[in-house]
Amino acid sequence: MKRFLAFLALSSFAAVSFAADHNQAVTDLIPKLADADVAARSDAQMQLQQIASESSKPGHAAEREALGKVLAAKAADSTVPQPARVWIVRQLEYMGGAEAVSAITQLLNGNDAELRECARRALEKNSAPAASDSLRAALEKATDTAWRIGLVNALGWRGDTASVGLLAKQLDDAAVGSAAALALGRIADSASVQALWAASPRRASVGDGLVLAVNKLLAQGNTTAAKVIAQKVQGEAGSSALKAAALSVLAKADPAAAPQLISDALTGADAKVQQAALAAAVSLYGKDFTSKLAPLFPKLGAGAKIQLLALVDASAEPQVIAATADADESVRRAALESLGRIGSAASVPVLLAAATEDAKPGKSTAEAALRTIPGNAAAAVIEAAASQGEAKLRVAALNALGGRKQTSALPTLFHYTTDADSAVRKAAYSALRSMAADAEIEPLAKLVLTGKAEAAAALEAAAQRANDKPAAVKTLLALAGSDDKTLAALLEPLAVLGGDDALAAVVKLTKNADADTQDEAVRALGSWTDIAAARPLLDLASSPDAKPNQHLLALQGLMRLVKSVETEPTSRRADLAITAMKSARDDGEKKLVLSGLGAVPHRKTADAIKPFLTDAALKKEACAAGISLAEALVRTDRNNAKALATAVKDATTDQGIQRRVERVLSR
Repeated sequence: MKRFLAFLALSSFAAVSFAADHNQAVTDLIPKLADADVAARSDAQMQLQQIASESSKPGHAAEREALGKVLAAKAADSTVPQPARVWIVRQLEYMGGAEAVSAITQLLNGNDAELRECARRALEKNSAPAASDSLRAALEKATDTAWRIGLVNALGWRGDTASVGLLAKQLDDAAVGSAAALALGRIADSASVQALWAASPRRASVGDGLVLAVNKLLAQGNTTAAKVIAQKVQGEAGSSALKAAALSVLAKADPAAAPQLISDALTGADAKVQQAALAAAVSLYGKDFTSKLAPLFPKLGAGAKIQLLALVDASAEPQVIAATADADESVRRAALESLGRIGSAASVPVLLAAATEDAKPGKSTAEAALRTIPGNAAAAVIEAAASQGEAKLRVAALNALGGRKQTSALPTLFHYTTDADSAVRKAAYSALRSMAADAEIEPLAKLVLTGKAEAAAALEAAAQRANDKPAAVKTLLALAGSDDKTLAALLEPLAVLGGDDALAAVVKLTKNADADTQDEAVRALGSWTDIAAARPLLDLASSPDAKPNQHLLALQGLMRLVKSVETEPTSRRADLAITAMKSARDDGEKKLVLSGLGAVPHRKTADAIKPFLTDAALKKEACAAGISLAEALVRTDRNNAKALATAVKDATTDQGIQRRVERVLSR
C-alpha cells in the first residue's frame, strides 16, 4: 500500500512538473504561432507539433495528459490569438483525450467557423466517450447544412452506437440523408442496420450505407450477419453499383456459393455486376481463373466477353481465336487485342489475316497485336510469313517485323529490298528504317549508291541510331572515296553522324563546281546536329563571292543551329546571330536573322534587336522577336527583359503584342 501511495505521489509530481514545463513552452510559442506573416509561423508550428508528438509516445501517458490540459486551456482562452488557437486545436486532434473535451466543446459551440471546424475534427478523433456527447448535442441544435453533414460524418467515423436514433432521424432529410446513411453504415450494429432497412423504401441512398455495414461486419469476422444483409441488398437494390457491391461481399462471405453467383452475373446483362463478378472470380480462383471461366464464354453477352478477354491467360487461346470471328465487332477487336497479349505461334495466321482485311474492322488492332505477341515461336512464324504467300500477307509480316524491332530478321529484310513486288520492297525498307543501326549502315549506303532511293530514309535512321558514329563516318567516306558525286549522295547521313571528318567532307562539297551539289552541301551543314557547322556556314554567309542562293541557304542553316542547339552557351549563339546580321544582304535576310536573335535569351541579343524597332521595313518582325526574347529573358535577366519589353511597347500598336508586353512588365 505504501508503494502504491508513493507511486501516486510520484506520478502526481511528474504531471505537475510536465504541466509547468509545457505551459511555459507553449506560452513562449504563442506569439510566433500568431505572427502576422503566415510563412513566419512555420518554425513555431513545427516545434509545437514536435512537443505533442514526443509527449504522445507509448509509455508517456502522464506527460500526454499534462500537455493536453495545457493545450486545452490555451485553446479555450479567448485572449490567445486565433491563429495560435487553431494550431493548438490541431495538435489536440491527434493527441487530445478526455482532459481536452470540455475546452474543445466550447469551441465547437463558438462563433469562429475555423475553430469550430477544427474542434469538430478533434472531437471526431478523441477517444473519450464524452466527445460523442458533445457532437450529438451540437447536431441536435445545428441548422446549417454543411455543419450538420460534418457532425453526422464525425459521429459515423466514431462508430457511436448511441447516435443511431439521432442519425436515423436525418435519413429523410434531402440535404443530410446520404451522409446519415453512410454514418449508420460505419456504425454497423443491429440498430443502425435496422434503421437503414426501414428507410430503404424511401431513400435510395441508404443502399450505400448498407454496403458499408456489410463490409465492416465482414472485416470484423461477422460473416453470417454480413451475408444476410448482402443477400437482401442484392435482391432489393435497384442500382447496378449496389448489386455489384453486394455480389463482391457475398463471394467473400460464402465461397461455396460464389461460383454460381459469378456464373449468373456473367451470363446476365448488367455490366457493373459482371465487372464485380470477374473481380470476385480473380480473387476466388487465382491461377485457375481462366480454366474456370473459359467454358462460360459461348454463353456470355458481348460486354462480358470483352471484359473476360482482357483477363484470360494463354490457356484460353483456342477460345480467343474463335472469338476473332464473333458477330460483334467490339468482341472481335477485344479478341485480337487479347491475342497480342497471350497468343502463340498458332495465333499468328489469324492475326496476319485480320491485318490484311481492309474491309473488316480490327485491321489496326491486329497489326498492333502482331507487334506484341510474345515468344520466339510466334516471331519465327511471322518471319517465315514474310517469305511466301500473297503479297499483302508478306507486307503485313514485314510490317510486324519492323514493329517488333526483330533484329534477327535484318538479313531477311535486306533480301526483300530486291523483291519483285513493290509493296513488299517498300515494307522491307520501312522495317529497316525502324531498327537498322551500325551494322546496317554499310549495306544501306551501298543500296543508296546503286540508285535505290527508298534506302535513303533507312540509312538516315540507321545513322541516327548508330552507337559508334565516327566509325560510321569512316565507312561512308571509304565508300565515297574521292568521287564528289558519290559523296553528295551520302550528305544527309553524314550530317546526322557529324564529327570533324564528316564536316570537312561536306565543307569540301560547298566548293564543288556543280551548283546543285554546292546547295545540297550547304543544306547538309544547316541540318548538322551540333554547333560545329556554324563556322563554315558563317564563312559562307560572310563571303562576298557567295551566290545569292547559297548565301541565303547558309543564313537559313545558321539560324536553325542558333535556335535549336540549346546545349551551346547562349553567349556563343548570340554572337553567331549578331555576326550573321552583319552579313544579311537585304530586308528579307534581316527578318530571317531577327527570328534567330529572338530565340536566344541573352542581353546581347536584346541590344541587337532594339535598333530595328524603329526601322519601318523591319519593325513588325523586330517587335515579334523582341517580345519573344523578353518573355524568355524575364526568367533569368528581369531588368534587360523589361527594358526590351518597354522598347517594344513604344514601337508597336499591335494589341496582341501589347498584352504580352504588359505580362512581362508585371513580372
